Amino acid sequence: MRKIVVVLCMVALFTSGCAYFQKPAKSSSPQPGQQDVLNQTFYGFPDVPVPSELKFVKEKSFIYETSNLRVGVMYLNGNVELQSLEDYFKINMIKNGWRFINSFKFKEVSMNFLKDDKTCNIKMVRDSFNAEVEIWVGPASSLDKGAVHKGNNKINN
Repeated sequence: MRKIVVVLCMVALFTSGCAYFQKPAKSSSPQPGQQDVLNQTFYGFPDVPVPSELKFVKEKSFIYETSNLRVGVMYLNGNVELQSLEDYFKINMIKNGWRFINSFKFKEVSMNFLKDDKTCNIKMVRDSFNAEVEIWVGPASSLDKGAVHKGNNKINN
């Protein structure tokens, strides 16, 4: 009986020791159009970073694309604080070439960014357990770009 216990202990040590030296299996590769960089994931727009803690809601999201235009709405959710999300987007959108235009805060947060010929509106709201995020990417009209770039408050016809 004693020999059986000793043999079983040795087998257990041997198998756990072999598992220790094995390389961990690589996680599955990201879906097409998605890549992780530190805490960034990209869905549909290569210049709109999303924190990895947020889950993409495919059923509610859509992207429309032509040869020279890509617009759409992405819905995401996850257990993240709004202030953390706001800080994340302010830092990482600028790193991806976007210019912060303004934000509105009360129960929800809405942030607006501009880049070349497109705009991005990020709306965030939190309930008891989850934050819900909507990211709208669309074209910037020449009138909008001129008003923002020149700082005009008047619209000249």
